[in-house]
Amino acid sequence: MRIAVIGLGDIATKAYLPVLTRLPELELVLCTRNPEKLAAVAREYRIAETCRDYRELVHMNIDGVMIHTSSETHASIATFFIEQGVPVFVDKPAALNFADYQKLHYLAEQKSVPLFVGFNRRYIPIWRSLVARDDLRTISWHKHRLNLVGAAQDFVLDDMIHVIDSLNLHGKIDQQDMQVSVQRQGSDIAMINLSWEENGTLFNGQMNRQFGKTCESVSLSFDNEAYQFDSFLRGEKCESGKTERIEMADWTDTLETKGFKAMLEDWVDVAKSGQLDEQVKRRNLSTHAFCEQLLGRISGA
Repeated sequence: MRIAVIGLGDIATKAYLPVLTRLPELELVLCTRNPEKLAAVAREYRIAETCRDYRELVHMNIDGVMIHTSSETHASIATFFIEQGVPVFVDKPAALNFADYQKLHYLAEQKSVPLFVGFNRRYIPIWRSLVARDDLRTISWHKHRLNLVGAAQDFVLDDMIHVIDSLNLHGKIDQQDMQVSVQRQGSDIAMINLSWEENGTLFNGQMNRQFGKTCESVSLSFDNEAYQFDSFLRGEKCESGKTERIEMADWTDTLETKGFKAMLEDWVDVAKSGQLDEQVKRRNLSTHAFCEQLLGRISGA
């Protein structure tokens, strides 16, 4: 398979190319407007084919495209390739407003082209099987940063979207009973806390950008059984009054623990088959819709 990678910033070079270049069935084509960056990355990963204009890629016999450019360009570049019938992987957010995401979604449906959005936390191995259990009673997901207050759109779409999507397990977030708390520093957002109930499960999500450190924690509880994870590597299971330590094997690659390896393997399968699961489509729609609704509530608060 020939997969084009558009945009060679930190996310592409640190999270994606190290995994993609180890998948033996892939042949990569690189694209960025910066000639020095293009040459350097192509040399580092021994990739022969490159271009500087993404529109040239449709003449290079590609089987799929990955979009890692700035967020404001995602929708327009994705639209171009969907119209050409090329399977698309795009970093979150796929669009900066829900109307544009809907257009992408319906265009992909019309053209029968998969539109894959890169939410790596769906694939984190240490807790992936737990969040899928039907007997989940509570789930809490906190993602914090140190001294990084920001504008509402950046706060939600660039960062808290990870928390929102990670809790949006069934693609059915309903705002009717949603509790939203916001702390501000001047005109900037410092903290957002969300809580709601869905089919008997209690959900809580929080991002605090005035925390003492950058960290992420996840806790889940079932009937007399609970799990607490303080990273993607380790956690604890509590059951019958006993605590059991859970750890990834010490040789596990960082990009595997963060879900990138499994996500990219899934993306390759989707690009090969030309099919994306209906529940995944619904979850992608719901997450983007909720982000826009949340921004509306913040601005109206």
